[in-house]
Amino acid sequence: MKRKRKAQGRLDRLAQAIEAIAGRDQSLIDESTLVDKLRFGGAADLHRICREFVDDLNARLTKPALVIDPPEWNADSYDDARPNLLQISLRGRLLQLEYAATDEPYSTEDFRHRYVLRGGVRSFNQDFLERDTVDEQQIFYCPHETGAAWHFFDARTYRTGLLSADYLAAELERLL
Repeated sequence: MKRKRKAQGRLDRLAQAIEAIAGRDQSLIDESTLVDKLRFGGAADLHRICREFVDDLNARLTKPALVIDPPEWNADSYDDARPNLLQISLRGRLLQLEYAATDEPYSTEDFRHRYVLRGGVRSFNQDFLERDTVDEQQIFYCPHETGAAWHFFDARTYRTGLLSADYLAAELERLL
């Protein structure tokens, strides 16, 4: 009789543990789905920022000179398993924006806010290349309570801010 009660108690505890695991597994699945959506949205947002910058600046020129590659963004433009690249070029002057998913769903390893995508903005021209110089600043896609946004961080100067058309303009100005 005592053995039967022990077995029943064990089975009850096991059933409760299995139910708890199912809840935790569902929470992990839900969080993973949310992070996937954030990353996908971050990739689209970065391309949108760059596309609007290129289009706005080209509209102010008598002859459009900036080119963005890839020119369009679609669902296949983002690959979670490898680094992704955007490039803005102006007659041999380049801004390269490379980004990739973090190893964990969220990270705070390299930036003070938690982020789901990280990468860098490299800027160079022929003069920089002749001096073996390529400037690079880090970028992070950070979810906030009010929405997610791209941030930049310059490790040399500790300058940080939102990645915007104004930021891209300042980076391109340095190459002229």
